[in-house]
Amino acid sequence: MIAITLIYLSLPFTIDEENLLIKLSSAVKSALVKNENKPDKDRFLFVCVSWDKQLVDKIDTVSGFPIGQIDITDRAKLGQLIQRINSKPDNHKFIIVDVRFHIPSSTDSLLRAELEKLQHGLVSYHKGANDKPNYPMFKAPLGLSDMQSQYDDEGDEMVLKYHLVQGDTLKTTPLLMYEYLYGTKLKEKLFYNELNGKRIFNSYILDYPIRGYDLFKAKTYNYAYLGDLLALPEPFFHDLTKDKIIIVGDYENLDIHKTIYGPMPGPLILLNAFLSLENEQNVFSIKFVLFLLIFFTLISYKAINVRDPITVFVERKFAKYDFISDFFVDVSFYLVYFTLISLASYYFFNIQITILILSFYLSFLEKFIVYLHKSKKQKIKNHSS
Repeated sequence: MIAITLIYLSLPFTIDEENLLIKLSSAVKSALVKNENKPDKDRFLFVCVSWDKQLVDKIDTVSGFPIGQIDITDRAKLGQLIQRINSKPDNHKFIIVDVRFHIPSSTDSLLRAELEKLQHGLVSYHKGANDKPNYPMFKAPLGLSDMQSQYDDEGDEMVLKYHLVQGDTLKTTPLLMYEYLYGTKLKEKLFYNELNGKRIFNSYILDYPIRGYDLFKAKTYNYAYLGDLLALPEPFFHDLTKDKIIIVGDYENLDIHKTIYGPMPGPLILLNAFLSLENEQNVFSIKFVLFLLIFFTLISYKAINVRDPITVFVERKFAKYDFISDFFVDVSFYLVYFTLISLASYYFFNIQITILILSFYLSFLEKFIVYLHKSKKQKIKNHSS
């Protein structure tokens, strides 16, 4: 039962009703807790490179000749940023450079040299064709920064769950960052993983303690454009970056992903995945497993028992009670039941669970059991006569 529960929690669902439930869970918890716990505003520095661009030749893959030009992040400015960071390597806490480096430019020399010396940081890489790692052309400490999207009911890609280890062996940037800062390593088990001595799910629904609103509207956190940051005098620059977790990336242009809370920059998703590890959002305890075991046992009794109290009550209330009405009454009951379980799970254990598919599954299971029961009774009756 525990193994089935763990497998169930790792299943991906893409239906909009599930997203609505996740929003509802977050809203209910926020209302009950009153004050949403926001991470320390002085802990982070967000550096936007969206508008710091340079043009480079676009090379035709067949002929090898230029066929036009494309824009990439300004390598000279980025090299200057990393150079300043490296001039006082222990000043910052950690740095993520979430920028793609697959196209060479004439201004790469400084950035190449500085990335090779980078300490307390990671440079993003992504998977290419056939899910094979597509590493950047610069040598640097690397972390996988892919978002494993799924499709919602409108056919759009959406980031709902985050996978800490992808392709069985590829550790993601948030996980590597956590391992580095907390001096620990992920241990793989049969049905779960272990991190910092605690059982965790590899795949889990992401929460977003820091959202786009906090950066662009409320302006709660330190947010700077690359060019403006470089214009600061050295003392001010190092004062601003002191003990900071620095996240460099595209926050306003191309690297934007759909989530249940609206459009979200890719670098911000990476940070929230790291924060979820700190907040133990994907940690499960024996208490959590027992919680699910008790409630799943109760609902299993209803699904397996042909004359359960809910069915008897509904039959008494409705004069006309056919298969269709019976089915939809049961689906509604299961949805309400599992919604309450999901809300309780998120409130008490900080774990989001999805329920719609399971509700339909149990409804079909119940009808199948009733069918078998009636068939068996009919066979006995026919045999007796």
